[in-house]
Amino acid sequence: SSRKHSPIATKLSPSILPTHKTMKLAIASLLVVTASIASASSSRPSGSLRERTDNLEKVSNRVRHLFRHEARKTRSKKRGKSSKATVDYWKMADLRESANPYAIGHRGFGATDDSGVLDGIPTENTIDSVLAAFDVGARVVEIDVVLTADGNAFVDHDDFLADFSCINQMTTDDLKQVLPESTTLFELLKIVQPYARRRNIDADPSGLVIIDVKTPSPLCDPNDDTEEELMKAVVYDIQKARMTEQVEIQSYSPVLLVLAHSLAPEIPRALLLNAIQFLTPEQTEDATGLSVTLIEKGDNPDIQWAEIGQLFRLPGYASFEQFVFTAATTVVATTVSIDKLFLGQAEQTVT
Repeated sequence: SSRKHSPIATKLSPSILPTHKTMKLAIASLLVVTASIASASSSRPSGSLRERTDNLEKVSNRVRHLFRHEARKTRSKKRGKSSKATVDYWKMADLRESANPYAIGHRGFGATDDSGVLDGIPTENTIDSVLAAFDVGARVVEIDVVLTADGNAFVDHDDFLADFSCINQMTTDDLKQVLPESTTLFELLKIVQPYARRRNIDADPSGLVIIDVKTPSPLCDPNDDTEEELMKAVVYDIQKARMTEQVEIQSYSPVLLVLAHSLAPEIPRALLLNAIQFLTPEQTEDATGLSVTLIEKGDNPDIQWAEIGQLFRLPGYASFEQFVFTAATTVVATTVSIDKLFLGQAEQTVT
């Protein structure tokens, strides 16, 4: 009868099941109380059944208290961890779904002229220019990325400097000596990330980055064999910064975007179009003053590539429909970006 109603036999709910630490505390408490009972028992005759039951109940209450205390601490820790993991960020998908127009900071909010940096304005394609763009209200910032000799994605517009020395022949440390305000893609993304945090006061997405990846120039990549290394460096930095949903990779090159899709299909992609891509080689030479050399490139034989002087490699399209088909099927692009000159010409043709 006493065993049936003993507090020790009470079942514990799953929420207060003992952890290893709790069990050690419970055993220690049990030993202390048992020692106290033994000491008291040695100094007086054996007590009644009721006294022994009271002592056991004290031990049982102490154990249950320890279990509940430990369970409360465990639940509190779990709540703390979950609250830290619920930081929400804007995504490129939010921008595309928004019906409101938005400003893009082209190369950040920076500028250069023939003599260098303009007074009072940050250098383009730097952390300062990107942050300045967000501070004045740009929702999205576009930057350009090239490859260094030590395999890093570096933020700069061209893969060559003003003196035509090639960036892919220089290490990151070398470049930071020559371009002290410039930075790697990863360093920039980590500083930009807080701007993408979703706040209640935000009515529209912000803190997003478009990464323009150009085909390496004939000057710096004469064998045309560095594209894969370049795109791997870009994708690595995006994933390392945990910003796959806050960026978009854009390029004039379907080949580069196919690489991006194979490496990280979750990162949005945009295929670019410039009016020059519809010109014949002769028209291109007349317009640019540069020689045009037709080359074979990529897996699509219907797209004719050309080297324009020593500075550009571009695909050409026979029609706008071919461009759209390439964007939708070959690249699986989420968006397309079309040069305003081409749109102006198209508008004049329609009207």
